[in-house]
Amino acid sequence: MSVNEILAELPKLDAAELQLVFQRTLELHESGVFTASPELLRAIDEADAIPEEQDVDIEEAFRIVKSWNTK
Repeated sequence: MSVNEILAELPKLDAAELQLVFQRTLELHESGVFTASPELLRAIDEADAIPEEQDVDIEEAFRIVKSWNTK
């Protein structure tokens, strides 16, 4: 399965399934199997630099992402 195919399937997952995918991704990252690209590392650094009061609530994030689905 290609990365694009995997990404296309993610919106079909419910919150619990997405959490499992996220957790497994973190496990792979921590075990050294996953090596982040320089672009991803920069994006993470940029996100970490944003003050917490500007964070988006998880429910709001789900609503925003769901609005991207054009089906």
